[in-house]
Amino acid sequence: MGYYRLYLLDGPEGRFVGFEEIEAADDVEAVRLAEAMPDRHARELWCGKRKVKSFAAKDVAGS
Repeated sequence: MGYYRLYLLDGPEGRFVGFEEIEAADDVEAVRLAEAMPDRHARELWCGKRKVKSFAAKDVAGS
């Protein structure tokens, strides 16, 4: 089992505004879990010092 952090970024400079912890068997599962989290922020998924994936901000207007 691996431990991941999904960092939440805001604004054009990508200012850090928080994070969510994710526990997953591997990168594939961690990415799937991160993609399922609703959020308006751009995000970066990290496993320790290794960046796994970047996500653009979701447009959740009207939902």
